[in-house]
Amino acid sequence: MGSPFEKPLKTMIMGYLLPLLAAAMVAFIPAYDHLFTMWIIAVFVILLLMPIVLVIRFPDNKEKAYRLTIMYQLYAFTFYMTFPLLKVLREEIVYQLLLVGFFIAIFFLARFDQRTEVPIVYPGDDKEIKWMAYVYYAIVILLTFLGFGGDYITTRRYFDRFGDAIMMPYVSTIMYLFSCWLIFLFSSLAYKSHVKEGYLEK
Repeated sequence: MGSPFEKPLKTMIMGYLLPLLAAAMVAFIPAYDHLFTMWIIAVFVILLLMPIVLVIRFPDNKEKAYRLTIMYQLYAFTFYMTFPLLKVLREEIVYQLLLVGFFIAIFFLARFDQRTEVPIVYPGDDKEIKWMAYVYYAIVILLTFLGFGGDYITTRRYFDRFGDAIMMPYVSTIMYLFSCWLIFLFSSLAYKSHVKEGYLEK
């Protein structure tokens, strides 16, 4: 079975769709905000410049530059999903900083976990799965259930019933927690593939 990075340039170009779709969605959730729109644009511009900078950094290994870009595209996709809750708390800078700090901490926590004997994500065929792994994968099932399975019609009904003041913070929190779940997954996969298995050097 081939690696998802067998054709890194093509995958990288297609990979821009993920953060682009996330950006288009969160730009208007819960409402348009000029400051956050500027952040969305800034992050996307950095993504566009990323392969150029990395190709200059690794002139003899362009595929490495493209694979790193793909990794950062996934990170940007998850980061954008934190924006709705940050906008809900736009008057609370301390809470915003704590949320961003927690999101970044999850990224490093995943890398720390990958350096343990039995990591949560892909512990190895010869390793017994830890109870924390079951909890981790159960979290996404719980978030899907609490998020109405992503069903827009059901979500709209709850908005009509309880109002934006209650439902918007609720839905934004679900999105934020899902983004944290994803950044743990992506960071774990990146560390396992790029560092532990040295895939970037192959």
